[in-house]
Amino acid sequence: MLLAVGCQSVASAEDGWGVEHKNMLNARGGFVWLQDQYLSPLLYSGYQVGLGNEWWQGFKDTPSKSRYVRRRYNPPLKRSVLKMDWLHMGKIDVDYGWCYSDTYTNLIYSLGINGGWGACYSWKWLHPKLELFVGPYLDVNVMGKLHVSNVNKPYSMDFSVNACAMGGASWSFMCKKKGYIYRLRYLGRLNVIGMDYLPDYWHSYFEMGEGVFGDFRCAGLWNHRHFQQELTFDMQFTRSAWRIGARHEYLEYGTSNMMFSRESVSVILGCIWQYKVKPTNSFFEL
Repeated sequence: MLLAVGCQSVASAEDGWGVEHKNMLNARGGFVWLQDQYLSPLLYSGYQVGLGNEWWQGFKDTPSKSRYVRRRYNPPLKRSVLKMDWLHMGKIDVDYGWCYSDTYTNLIYSLGINGGWGACYSWKWLHPKLELFVGPYLDVNVMGKLHVSNVNKPYSMDFSVNACAMGGASWSFMCKKKGYIYRLRYLGRLNVIGMDYLPDYWHSYFEMGEGVFGDFRCAGLWNHRHFQQELTFDMQFTRSAWRIGARHEYLEYGTSNMMFSRESVSVILGCIWQYKVKPTNSFFEL
């Protein structure tokens, strides 16, 4: 959160305040299925927990465009305001997992970091409160894996940097009796082209002196598939805003001789802040 605030503390020329910033801090927990044929040909399954932070913000000095869209009823004839704007978002997630083989004779620990930055063009209809957005996203995915009972090949790593296609939709509505606001949102990302890493450290601990580097290669949908999607429900009350939802991730890559795959399903629980930063204020003036 501090890093996101520092990066976005840019003042506007009108009143000295920066662009409105939306920040979502979340915790996750769920199931994970893991296969790493460098470590073992078996499929491992277990649990995964994680923390993450996500922020959304409009670009500076890019005013939104708006126009009226006719909507035909029987009768009368009404019009709805359509606003179009460029947004950018960033996220970082840290996940820790532990997976067992089918016979519970071995265990793999995993620690992953996934983050990125993206920009999207947004279409917002005020009546109804509907929003669609689509754009590019740069994704960085790193996960280290430790094979507990394997001496010859104790660890492995997933690493990739991909340019992705991102898109989603959200629908907002209000509880008229209490004034609470709710939002249902879907967000999905799919890799298009980038670079990944194939581990090839050694085949025995006697070969450790030969080096620990694997192979880097160009990756795309033909040999590397990474799909992430989430469905969330946001609830804005009088003094706080909360988020619940579900996330699904699927990763598959490799060669004809060695495949790697990972799939996880988790539940999301988080809180939401909306704020502006005024960089003209100094800590020394407090």
